[in-house]
Amino acid sequence: MRIILVRHGLSEANISKFYSLEDTILHESGFSVLNNTRRNLEKYDIDEVYVSELKRSQQTAERLGFTDYKIDSRINELDFGDFKGKFFDDIRSNEIEFFEKQKKDLFNLKYPGGESINDVIKRTSDFFEEKSKEDKNILCVSHAMAIKSSLFWLLKDMENWEKFWVENGSITVFRIENRRKIIESVNLI
Repeated sequence: MRIILVRHGLSEANISKFYSLEDTILHESGFSVLNNTRRNLEKYDIDEVYVSELKRSQQTAERLGFTDYKIDSRINELDFGDFKGKFFDDIRSNEIEFFEKQKKDLFNLKYPGGESINDVIKRTSDFFEEKSKEDKNILCVSHAMAIKSSLFWLLKDMENWEKFWVENGSITVFRIENRRKIIESVNLI
């Protein structure tokens, strides 16, 4: 069985550099990457498709040709709480104390009104652990932090968290064989 993860396509928030809202939509400049992603997905026999609750992941699934999907909040993006809808640069300038605390406790510090990285790792790990027991190839259209978290579900290597980046529209694939979890590919475009 395989768990195939796709990060949503380029969004309005990615272009404008602000923390996404739940209803942030895709930006047309990223459609060509999604066309390539769609072609790359053709080599997989996909039994089920899961998407997050957020609009951009659902739009991505539909652009990839999947309209029959299940919504699961466990693969949502990290909840940035009070920062949602605000520009990165403004938050970095105005919330200096938060980012200083984050340097000391990256995984446990919750965003104001939101989640911590450990919260995302826990909920995504619950999802992937559950799905890894099924004998199905599943596609998950999700988000950067959720996909990074899935790598740590596999590797248990928190030391290298900041060394991973997940591109918009990229594909990451895990193969599960005899209860062994194998990284087949990461960040393919």
